[in-house]
Amino acid sequence: MPPPASRTALLRGLLVSALLALLWAAPAQATLLVLPDGTPSPQPYQAWVDGALVPTPPGEVTVSLNGCAEITMPSCAPENQGRIELDAGFADRHVVLHELGHVFDDFMPEWARARFRALVAPRRTSTWSSARSPSPFNEQFAEAYALCAMKLSLRARHFGNYGYAPSPRMHRRVCALINAAGQGFGE
Repeated sequence: MPPPASRTALLRGLLVSALLALLWAAPAQATLLVLPDGTPSPQPYQAWVDGALVPTPPGEVTVSLNGCAEITMPSCAPENQGRIELDAGFADRHVVLHELGHVFDDFMPEWARARFRALVAPRRTSTWSSARSPSPFNEQFAEAYALCAMKLSLRARHFGNYGYAPSPRMHRRVCALINAAGQGFGE
């Protein structure tokens, strides 16, 4: 039997290994991207979604590569349609995951929106998606989702679009919130 110090080090190493395996495990519910013609898993977009470090929306999400049909933007995700519209020349990993964040938001429970608001701007009272605001909560959430999907931790404050600028601590809390909100997907 190893001395107590060796056993403690061994147990600590096993515990750290187990935690790391859980941390980097792929989400149980993965989104399948499909093109409008039904072609599954368009690349590189599907690889970016498969590599997300947070849960992804359940089921299929249609990806159009012709830009946004209704507005003059290079990317969008029309509400409650399970659809992402991208300009293929503009769609990098961050943009795809940002738009996927909007689809995730369509499935997200209301309690998660309330907690996100409390974390990001506890004194702000604007609605979730406000055309009047330069930094609406739904856009900040999509930024947060993309950032969490790509990085589980930050070393310094991150300055993103729509005024989303989480500290490392806030980022950890928001990523934990996204993980909790996605736990019920697919059940």
